[in-house]
Amino acid sequence: MGFIEKIYEQAKADRKTIAVPESTNEVMLKTSAKVHADGICTIVLVGDPEAVTTKASEVGADITGIRIVDPADEEYKNMLLDKYEASPKKVMGRKFVGKRIGDPVYLATLMEAVGEVDATIAGIDTTTYEFVLAANSIIGMAPGCVTASGLQILELEEFQGEKDKFIGISDGAINVEPTIEQHAGIAIASCDTFKAITGIEAKCAFLSYSTDGSGGMSAPVKKVRSAVELAQELRPDLAIDGEFQFDAAMLPRVGEKKVKRESKVAGHANVLITPDAACCNICGKAIQFSAKCKSYGPLYQGFRLPILDCSRGMDEVIAYDNIALLCVQAQAV
Repeated sequence: MGFIEKIYEQAKADRKTIAVPESTNEVMLKTSAKVHADGICTIVLVGDPEAVTTKASEVGADITGIRIVDPADEEYKNMLLDKYEASPKKVMGRKFVGKRIGDPVYLATLMEAVGEVDATIAGIDTTTYEFVLAANSIIGMAPGCVTASGLQILELEEFQGEKDKFIGISDGAINVEPTIEQHAGIAIASCDTFKAITGIEAKCAFLSYSTDGSGGMSAPVKKVRSAVELAQELRPDLAIDGEFQFDAAMLPRVGEKKVKRESKVAGHANVLITPDAACCNICGKAIQFSAKCKSYGPLYQGFRLPILDCSRGMDEVIAYDNIALLCVQAQAV
């Protein structure tokens, strides 16, 4: 049984409820119908019931038995607002939230915040900014977490002779130029997410153009080093190291040659923390589209409860896998 097949079985073993606010999107509708029928999760579609059922009929998605929540249902929204207002974990006030939950994305995140659903998936029709803003405003951050971030997981068919190699890479989703504190937080969250999803202990490398000062002590190198030190201080139980160039992080022969000290990570990294979003986006897509591999996520981390922001070009196969992964994330909450 391969990795994603194990994820399917894990999702089925503890079936979660997933909100889908992009309920008239063809990919989301077809995938929702399939994951619901296959027992991966229980789906709740959020949107105008007539529009949803009409679109489902048009695209051939059998949504029989799937609940549809109407953003115009004032009685239901008031019930949610009452529960949210009474919650010690609420982020914003009733008036702020109430003005926004006519939008299915905001309504879905409110449903998640009060326990009506376990997670929310969007992103084909919703920008990352809009989705993150909704989640941050209503669900809020996990205790002690300074920033949200996204972890992309790449399953390489073969890497330097190693079969079925998994790599996590972060953060190309939210933090354009992370601060030292954010950078450290991204690494810690990425290690935890990687272990929860793959079952593999994280070996986390902070990437740079320099390996252990080989490129000099410029401001970017100093920043990465400071983030490494902070992450190690905050979570001494995790294998976190750097700064490393990509080859020194990933290849044993290069790691042994370039890193002249003991390191659990050099040459054996499976979680890569890039200096900024541009580097992460370029690096992740370069691997994804030039190697034989499967890509999952980005899996969002740092929020109090799980959400998943999809690529706008996502197809039904990737959507199915991502919903299963989101279910496994929700199991870990």
